[in-house]
Amino acid sequence: MRPIDKGTSAVAYTTYGSARHDLAEQIGYYCSYCEMGTNNMIEVEHVHPIHHGGDELDWRNFLLSCKYCNTIKSDDNISRAGYFWPDIDNTDLLFDYTLDERILEARTNLTPDQNSQAEALIKLVGLNRYPGNAEPPTEADTRWRLRDEVRTTAMSSYNRWSKIRADIGNPYRIDMAEQIAETSLIGFYSLWCKIFEGEQTVLDSIDLLWQGKFHNFKQFDPITGSRLIRHGGQI
Repeated sequence: MRPIDKGTSAVAYTTYGSARHDLAEQIGYYCSYCEMGTNNMIEVEHVHPIHHGGDELDWRNFLLSCKYCNTIKSDDNISRAGYFWPDIDNTDLLFDYTLDERILEARTNLTPDQNSQAEALIKLVGLNRYPGNAEPPTEADTRWRLRDEVRTTAMSSYNRWSKIRADIGNPYRIDMAEQIAETSLIGFYSLWCKIFEGEQTVLDSIDLLWQGKFHNFKQFDPITGSRLIRHGGQI
């Protein structure tokens, strides 16, 4: 799950839906949870549900969500506590795809408390729903289908990259890495990072593009080299 920095807003919203395009200008037309690209059905989601005291019009309480994630999450969480969130936590350090890149799960190196909160978010939004899994998707939930389509595209890109990656002197090598990064903009950022795991040239191109266009949050301590934790975040 990509960590995002939506920044601040000077706008005083009278309806929360009117923040949709402002949010998308910052973090793109992607679901903040499943990472699916969706221009038409993107919704403004309240991280802290209104029914549990969340501010209806506060930018800090907004994320973008696809209809599926928003509907599944509903108002089941009573607050932000007990979960990780992509607007304050380095969520890419918490989640990973299984070896076949189909199902999201908590990373194995987490502490028990981190694992509990990561699993809580997966369950809250139904991020591991896949046919044959413990919690299969509903007929209307097509997130897994779209993710599988992107996986096929990413694997095809990887196979092409593998033919040229060792040819350091090839003038088209960097061009191909940049083209792969452009293609990754179709969505499911973390899936691309998983498939190109260990291919630093491609990963650097992907991160450079996404950070420049959609404000992924990846900042490092200049002394230790470790990832910086934002105010309010846990990891």
